Amino acid sequence: MADPLVSVIIVNYNGRRYLPDCLGSLERQRLPRGEYEVIVVDNDSTDGSVEWVKEAYPAVKVIALKENVGFARGNNLGLRPARGEYIALLNNDAVAEPNWLHEAVATLEVSPKLGGVASKIRFHDDPRVLNSTGLVLYRDGRGGDRGFREEDRGQFEQEDEVFGPCGAAMVVRRELLDDLGGFDERLFLYYEDLDLAWRARLRGWSFHYCPKAVVQHVHCGSAGEWSPRFCFYVERNRALVNCKNAPPSMALKTSVGLFLRVLRAWWRVASGWNQRALRAAHGMAYAQAAASFLLLLPSCLWNRRRIRGEQRRVSDHELARFFAEVPG
Repeated sequence: MADPLVSVIIVNYNGRRYLPDCLGSLERQRLPRGEYEVIVVDNDSTDGSVEWVKEAYPAVKVIALKENVGFARGNNLGLRPARGEYIALLNNDAVAEPNWLHEAVATLEVSPKLGGVASKIRFHDDPRVLNSTGLVLYRDGRGGDRGFREEDRGQFEQEDEVFGPCGAAMVVRRELLDDLGGFDERLFLYYEDLDLAWRARLRGWSFHYCPKAVVQHVHCGSAGEWSPRFCFYVERNRALVNCKNAPPSMALKTSVGLFLRVLRAWWRVASGWNQRALRAAHGMAYAQAAASFLLLLPSCLWNRRRIRGEQRRVSDHELARFFAEVPG
């Protein structure tokens, strides 16, 4: 049997409640079923996810892991048996509209220099509101989603270049992932997409946004937005990604910013600040993020020599056009 054109990889952790809608949407893709395969990588779920997928979708390949290895390594493990020329990553809490794969692949096939496609991602609970139309890189090192929480009024209906695609729903060339060595498994969860975009951009790859490749997304369905776990990974990984990839000033600014946010979080806790996101659990998450950052910093700086040295093909000057002003 011929290899499929696209391999769709879904990393799942206790997402049984999302999987019927997610996998069901892939069955309704306009792309002929023989042209794509679906791979579910399960991070040792305890909610019956593996058993349900095997029974409800026997054609789906399931990789059942014995531990939770995170989003980054989960996708890398899913990539090993994948046979597609193109690799589609879809969150387990996302629902793809029928034209998603067809439109993304059509965009990729326009040019072999195009590394990947960003989808139009809307919020599942309110599809009138945008979740992402591609990644934005701010001058302070933060990554963001273009159009985040904006009402979809047709302002993003033009296909254009973006810094990178949001990891909730992206389609990239297998060649790009092989060139970069996949995702950085140290990140575990969050900022893997921005890290991939940085490394790809430094290697000369480009990314386009396809407004006709539409997905609905729950957003933070696994970790919970602004939970202590969310804060730990976002804060730590933002600093790590910049130390690996960004110009020196941006890398330094992001690293210092992490420690300033630790001090601010604990000052507000000590001062009796009663906001939910700044309770003691969140202060501890910030402190743990800083400690983990310091532990991983030597290996990231070693990688920086390779990424920004011998492997790079594009200068910071050329990439500066993507550096967006920090929102006021």
